[in-house]
Amino acid sequence: MGEDNNKSKVNWIKERESVANTARSVHHSGLVSGKSGNVSLRINDNGKTNLMAITPSRQSLSCLTAEQIPVVDFDMNPVEGQCIPSSESLMHVAIYKSRIDVGAVIHTHSLFSTVASITGDKIPAIVDEMVVTIGGPIYVADYGFPGSQDLADNICTSLGNRNAALLRNHGAVGVGTDLEQALEISVFTERLTKIFVYSKMLGKINGIPKESVAAEEAIFEMMNQREIYSEG
Repeated sequence: MGEDNNKSKVNWIKERESVANTARSVHHSGLVSGKSGNVSLRINDNGKTNLMAITPSRQSLSCLTAEQIPVVDFDMNPVEGQCIPSSESLMHVAIYKSRIDVGAVIHTHSLFSTVASITGDKIPAIVDEMVVTIGGPIYVADYGFPGSQDLADNICTSLGNRNAALLRNHGAVGVGTDLEQALEISVFTERLTKIFVYSKMLGKINGIPKESVAAEEAIFEMMNQREIYSEG
């Protein structure tokens, strides 16, 4: 038993370190404050993908270390580490189960994303890179109590096949094939919601023409399929 534990520590320390590093980047980017937000990474263990490394509950992302990052299975059974996993773990698990292309999830309480989530209005395709990067409009998930299965189910519905969604009165979620992409998506989502909020203040929002959106959505789908096949 002792040998197995030692092996798991060797196998997963790199993944836990990556989660800790990304968590610190999320904090330093201004996407969270205090002890809010969470970051996770899907772990592939001998072909099994039902494990994740996730930031711990009630700890600031600003100074996490690899040793503080717990590893759990998708039934929330502890596998590695002593810290309690994030209270939003159900949301991360639900996303991984519904999206085989997702390898990392970041949940933020960023300012403009939270402001936009309170209105309940979707963010339409307002800049070209938004569609190619995120997959189309950003939808707002129906309200769910923090940490609940309702919240997990609602975010999966609003996320669909896209890479970002807002949580009603709560914040945002960004996903990617890896932590680097999920962080890029999260930073980009906050920038988009800032553009959206300012545009609403100025008046009418003019979205991208429908034919352009359709073409860019096709490019997004093609890129996603290519990533899935290359990983498979």
